[in-house]
Amino acid sequence: MNRMITLLLLVTAGLSVLSAAPSPSRAQSEGAINEFDPQRVPWKQLRYQSKSWAVTLTMAMTLEALPSEKAQAALVASDRGVPHKAVGPQTLRLRLDMEMDSLFKDPVQITNVVWFDPRDAAALGRYRLRRGEDDFEKNYRFTDQGVFRRNREPQSKEESRGEPDQWSFHRQTFYAHDLAQLGCAVASERLLLFYAASAAAELSAGQQRSLCVFGKRQLHRVQLKAQGRRRVQVDYLERRQQVQTQRQGETEALVIALEAEPLASSLDKPENFSFLAMHKNIEILIDPQTHLPLQVSGDIPKAGSGDLKLLEVELK
Repeated sequence: MNRMITLLLLVTAGLSVLSAAPSPSRAQSEGAINEFDPQRVPWKQLRYQSKSWAVTLTMAMTLEALPSEKAQAALVASDRGVPHKAVGPQTLRLRLDMEMDSLFKDPVQITNVVWFDPRDAAALGRYRLRRGEDDFEKNYRFTDQGVFRRNREPQSKEESRGEPDQWSFHRQTFYAHDLAQLGCAVASERLLLFYAASAAAELSAGQQRSLCVFGKRQLHRVQLKAQGRRRVQVDYLERRQQVQTQRQGETEALVIALEAEPLASSLDKPENFSFLAMHKNIEILIDPQTHLPLQVSGDIPKAGSGDLKLLEVELK
């Protein structure tokens, strides 16, 4: 039971969880366009939950399409570099909302939003907000020279009760990288590994896919490797329009392992790659028929191995 509490606390810490014309840097990656098929992604929302006697953790992930012009207007401006833009008329937005209720602490709410090009999973912008403990708001913009970040934090408990635009601590940082020199077609983002696992057709055929993924302060090369199939227990609610179906029992899932290595950066020490607070032996289990991410498994520091299981899905 103590291990479950530790796992849930570490997950929350790990998550702290465009116009039609391509920019010059994106023009170099035309060969990467259409690597992913958004039509393979069947879900609009995914919901996961873990419960113990002391802690309840709920996560909802929502995917929606926006006109690229509208998405572009929502992104923060960068003080350096040419911002990336979606190549086509649509931009996808992936949002993760998480809430943790604990007997020992105040509730914590975390929001993560990523705007990206659906055809190559290139990240355009990212937004992160944490309320309830260690409050912060971070806005990111992906450019041809690296990633711009604007950070806001409250400087007192009283200030933390206000809205983020009233917080008095401000900082701007730029994390430079050269995609061509690093051998990266585009810079993606960690949450988009959910999308890539569903949208990459070759993974179903047992092949692998490589993505350069921005973590907190640098890029990592992540290999998504299909490693056979495994029987897994499922128990989730499937919603499609007005029809609801409870899916229960054992099913065969495609196992996609994530292997990451940090790429060259200006950091004094490379950061550890994490995905939902998992650092090693990370796997996404995908239903090969529906392309739904049924489960995420991996090793969490000080807590051992852990599983996040699908609780509810809303289909397109």
